[in-house]
Amino acid sequence: MDIYQSSQRDHSFMIQPAMHPILDLCKSIYSFHLTPTHSVMNNRAACMTPLRSEHLLILALEKGTVTVRPQSNATIEIQDQPEAWYLQAGELLFVHPDTELQLSYGEEGCLHIITCERYNLVQDCMNQMSYQLCYQSLPKHGTIVSRNTAYSFELIQQMLLYVDQDTEQIHVLLHKLLQRIDCSSDGSNDKYVTRSMHQIASYIRYASEQMLTRESVAAQTNLHPHYFSEVFKKEIGYTFSDYLAIWRINKAKEHLLCTDNTLHHIAEEIGYSDGIYLSKKFRSFTGMTPGAFRARKGTQRIAAFPFAGTLLALGITPLASVFEINQHSKLLEEELSSVPIWNLDKGAHQLPTEWQLQLPECTVDDVQPDLIIIADCILDHPKLFEQLKSIAPLFIIERGVRSPIDELLYIGQILNRQHQAEEWVIQYQYQIEVARQQLELEQVTQQTVGLYEMCGDHQIAIWGETTRAGYNLYRALKLNPPCPIRHDILEAGGFKLIAEHLLPQYAADHMFIVAPAYWLEGMESMMQQHPIWSQLPAVQNGQIYGLKLEEFGYDDGLALERQLRIQVNYLTN
Repeated sequence: MDIYQSSQRDHSFMIQPAMHPILDLCKSIYSFHLTPTHSVMNNRAACMTPLRSEHLLILALEKGTVTVRPQSNATIEIQDQPEAWYLQAGELLFVHPDTELQLSYGEEGCLHIITCERYNLVQDCMNQMSYQLCYQSLPKHGTIVSRNTAYSFELIQQMLLYVDQDTEQIHVLLHKLLQRIDCSSDGSNDKYVTRSMHQIASYIRYASEQMLTRESVAAQTNLHPHYFSEVFKKEIGYTFSDYLAIWRINKAKEHLLCTDNTLHHIAEEIGYSDGIYLSKKFRSFTGMTPGAFRARKGTQRIAAFPFAGTLLALGITPLASVFEINQHSKLLEEELSSVPIWNLDKGAHQLPTEWQLQLPECTVDDVQPDLIIIADCILDHPKLFEQLKSIAPLFIIERGVRSPIDELLYIGQILNRQHQAEEWVIQYQYQIEVARQQLELEQVTQQTVGLYEMCGDHQIAIWGETTRAGYNLYRALKLNPPCPIRHDILEAGGFKLIAEHLLPQYAADHMFIVAPAYWLEGMESMMQQHPIWSQLPAVQNGQIYGLKLEEFGYDDGLALERQLRIQVNYLTN
């Protein structure tokens, strides 16, 4: 809705004295819940209606990821404007007037769009003050603010509360927001923030099918392309071109395993010029032709790091696992008892980038997988990534972008096990329905449930539905979290780390505590004597439950199913 109306676009005006030397006026504020149509095999982003404003635009992304592309038919040409801006959760983008924008998104999110104007005092007379429209004191066109934005989003939420109620208060809150952003800058108006290389790596991963160049990506960092290349290689561990190729080739593998598309069609989909170039690039990165890789469709000779629970749910026993993963997959201990274990050599003083597997000479020959499925976090360990790539072709799964169920369906499609995946989901949903009925009888559905993890130094992680089987509690069983957990974690996405003394604010009627098994042995006596824990209703009512980290480290497929039984047993007994 419009908050400030004027019959014409005023560039200057006069008001009565006793006003601030800077006036910030909110013209409109909207909130959009981004809900793209989901399919297991969907590489297309959803697009919003083209956006254009004669006022300053602030795009504040509270959750999700959004690509903002300025259109070529804009009436103004802005020097050094990038082909697109990529927004991540917790970031704000400033766009100056008369720029037409196309917004696209590929995941669920929440976006706030504010249009506003700033007026500076130009004349202070005895009985009147003159103001003129001026954007020079605001972040320059295309600035992305990503540091210390939590309070900025709190102010935006307050602004939304006053819509249709108090226009003046909205202007006051907008002024606080802009002042906050100004204070968080480094003192240079043309460089409010330099995006981190990890943010840029995330952008490349998300937009790899677009026509990305080193120059266009470097423009988003305010760094010269040559210097950008040096910093990117140093911080990410790969050159820009190699990192882009990793994700493009991974998407090519997805098409090869899931479709019958020609190489030329696949090349167009992933950002390459033609099938011939794709074939050369594919062979240089994998050591095999695209056709030879496609011939492995449906193979069951698979190693997975982690994803053991998913493979087992699909009826596949992994050919190999890693010791560290097995240590946190105790619920799958019987199924993995005969699976060869590869040890990860972290060294006494080695950086994570230097980690590698310790492989006996006979291991690779005896256990030769046709495919290794890895989580994207393996890319944080370049030597380990290269070592695995030398053993067998890799397929990378991005963690956290799909729910455990969607991830299982996706991997089922990749491995040509769609039927097994769908059958498992039906079975899981039946168990959820039975459990839900039990919980209703026990009136647990009328109470609140929280999921916490002990992190040392009196720190506690509060989980949403992304890990530690939180999906079972919140998404599948639809149990109610306390309001602060709903707002700060579930709606915002991810998790929150809090100091122990803040725990009462996030306490639930039923509290699941994830911790190592040795810690849980003394949990009950410790909590009864602790000045904070002992005051929690969950402790006083015997409704606090220990979950072994060794059993809840991974929550995919068969592990998720068995974790459900543990959680429901606690809640109903």
